[in-house]
Formats: sequence, structure tokens, C-alpha cells
Amino acid sequence: MVKVLLIGSGGREHAIAKFVKKGEDVKLYGYLSGRNPGIIGLCEEYRVGDITDPVQVTAYAEEKGIDLAIVGPEAPLEVGVIDSLEEAGIGCVGPRREAARIETDKAFCKELMAKYGTGGVPEFKVFQDPQEACRYLDAYDKPVAIKPAGLTGGKGVKVMGDHLKDVQEAKEYVVEIFEKGIGTLPKVVVEEKLEGEEFSLQAFTDGERLLATPCVQDHKRALEGDRGLNTGGMGSYSDKDHLLPFLTRQDLEKSLEIMERTIQAIKKEVGTPFKGILYGGFIATAKGPMILEFNARLGDPEAINILPIFEGDPIELLYGVAEGSLSPKRAGFKKLATVCKYLVPKSYVDPSLPKISEPIEVDEEGVKRVGAELFYASVNMADGRLMTTKSRSLAVLGVDEDLYRAEEIAEEATRYVAGNLYHRRDIGTKELVERRVKHMEEVRRGGG
Repeated sequence: MVKVLLIGSGGREHAIAKFVKKGEDVKLYGYLSGRNPGIIGLCEEYRVGDITDPVQVTAYAEEKGIDLAIVGPEAPLEVGVIDSLEEAGIGCVGPRREAARIETDKAFCKELMAKYGTGGVPEFKVFQDPQEACRYLDAYDKPVAIKPAGLTGGKGVKVMGDHLKDVQEAKEYVVEIFEKGIGTLPKVVVEEKLEGEEFSLQAFTDGERLLATPCVQDHKRALEGDRGLNTGGMGSYSDKDHLLPFLTRQDLEKSLEIMERTIQAIKKEVGTPFKGILYGGFIATAKGPMILEFNARLGDPEAINILPIFEGDPIELLYGVAEGSLSPKRAGFKKLATVCKYLVPKSYVDPSLPKISEPIEVDEEGVKRVGAELFYASVNMADGRLMTTKSRSLAVLGVDEDLYRAEEIAEEATRYVAGNLYHRRDIGTKELVERRVKHMEEVRRGGG
């Protein structure tokens, strides 16, 4: 009997919980930040508490005799929850605090990649003085992306020509980052704007070897047609060949090479291996794949795309990561396409609306009948009713050999969720995918 502790309580963590429970002779425990009904239903036992308190989390793990722990979100990694658990003799899937800086400090990430020649690094500069950054922007003659160095829940990056109209607005955002403490670290990364198509490549790693997962394309913008505010992710898709319609096999190979070099660079720089999941936020350009950011955990929604199609023993995989004995040839992923769509409160995509908790009803059997899978995210139970919070409520996943049939399954599943919710109907549709393919063809022809 293996006792596994899951830390976190969103849609990604519900996907991890289902993944872990596919293992044989497993008892799942949860240290949760909220009462996610999907996770709770899979747990032997759980506790709701502060997932960023290493002492509390470790005490619970020791009390329950946990063998293996896996962290879902990034915040516990930043404060050293993994360090504390490992020091208590508990195997962990997740990097220690110093190795997790590849996500928690964007300046560290880019400077590390440049120092060790990993490849895929855009032109960038790091600033700790807002006025110095503004002077640089005045002199720089190309569009840029402005990135707070610290964690922002996937919502801190702003790009000229997209979120920022011109240099003046870019400078104003730089000043705002420092004045409001956006990202918590007093640093900003100014990076050249790259033209292409973004994609996510995630890999399980024991600090030496990588098990790559299918490529996924997330959709950050709130509204259909890629309009509206940046969000934590409105949905995502993957294709049956584990590439994406706009990617080449060479793009994948180059991206994996960058990730492998980055794993080695982290070990050399901080003296500890990166054990867990390395998530590469890439952009395919005319010059090949470039890294926008690295994350130190599974993506949300990307975990929902890849974990349900895993082939192999999940416990063997997780132990391999934790113990430094990963065997990539003993696991893989089914040749299936997936489409994930998040249903969210309308206030999530329109900040002018009041952020109130409202009831939702889910016909779980109806979702199953259409062949879709359901993942609860940020919801609460109150007086026996399922209620929304300020964040994404739940996701539905369609899986099929055909990408567009997978989209139809996911879209049909949304009919079985009732409430004042919104979702992007265009994610995974032929029209949107073909637009991305056409855009990438234009980028490659343009050569820059």
C-alpha cells in the first residue's frame, strides 16, 4: 500500500488525483486550500489548511505516514514545502526551493539560460530600477514584453501591440510593477516581442532524464477570437501525434534539447537536481522554438489534457521522479487528441461585474454519457449546493482520435453544467486551429 499526498485543490490537482488513483494499491490523501468535491471524493482523508506552510504540511504528512508527495501549484514550491518534506524523509514530486526559482524568478531563469547556453533565449534585460528600465525602453527600437520577475498567477506579462499600445504604456506598466509590488520581487524583465505561436511542452524529470508529454496549446485570452484580458487559461488542446498542427518534429526535438540543457544548468547552478515536472512555455518562431517562461509544475489546464491519456503505472513514474530512477521507456501517452474547456464565472472574464458566489448545477452522468470527463476547480459547497468562487469553476475534457470530434465532445458536455458561467466555444474548433496554422505559415515565410 502506497500513501500519496496531494498538495493543492484546483482543476490541475483534480487531474493529478485521478491520475494517482489509477495506480494499484494506492491511498490518496489531500492537503487542500479548498474543498474541491472531485478531489475529496477520491481521498482516503484530507485536511484544508495553508498549503504554503511547510511546517503544517509536513506535520500532516508525517501524521499520516505518507510515502510520496506531489505538489500541484507553484506557491508551495516557492516557500520550500518540498525541502521540508524531503528533510522529513518523504519522497517528493516537485523541485526544492532553489531549483523552483526557474519559475518563481523570471530574471533568474533567463540569466541562467544565457549563462549556460541552453539556446532558445530571447533578447532580454533585467532591471531593479524602474527609471533605468524606462530609459532602456526609450532607446529600444523594437516591441517588447514586460514581465514582473515573480509569480503573478499567469497574468502578469504584458506585450506591446497586444496589451500595451506603445512605449509610453510599456513604461507606465513598468512603474506600476514596482509601485504595486506586482510579482512580489523588485525586478522586471524587458524582453523582445517574439512573433509566432505559443505552445506548452511538459516533462516529468528526475533531474537527469525526461519523459516528455504531448504538446498542448493553451488559450490565455478571456474571450473568443483571442480577445479580452489575460487569464490563467480558458482551455487547451493537444493532437493525436503529440505535436500540434502548426509544429514540426524539428520544433519538438529542439524544444526538448533546450529543456534537457536547462535541467543540467539548474543542477550546476544551485547544486540540487530539478526533480518533478518541468513545463516549457515556448513560442514557435521562424528561427525555431524560443522559451517564454519555465514553470516548475504541471500547467493548468495542460495537466487536464495529458494525464488522462497516460499509459503506464503512475506510481512507478512518480517514484522514478522522486528517487532519481525515471525510466522513460516504461511509460507513454495514448495517440489521442484532447480538448479542454473551462467554465468560469462571468466576473472572471469581465472585472467590471461583481465577484459574487453563485450556485451551479452539474449533471455528472450527462457529462459521462457524451463521453467527456469532468474536473472540478475553484468551487465551494455551501448548504449542500455547489457554488462559484472568484476563479475558474470547472473544466470538461473531450478525447478522441480526431481533434475536431474531441472538441465536439467537450462542447456538448458544457450543456450539462447550469449556472451563470461562461466558456470559450472556439477552443479546439477547426476555424481557430486553421487560423493558428495559417499564422505560423506566414511567420515562417516572413523569416522573423
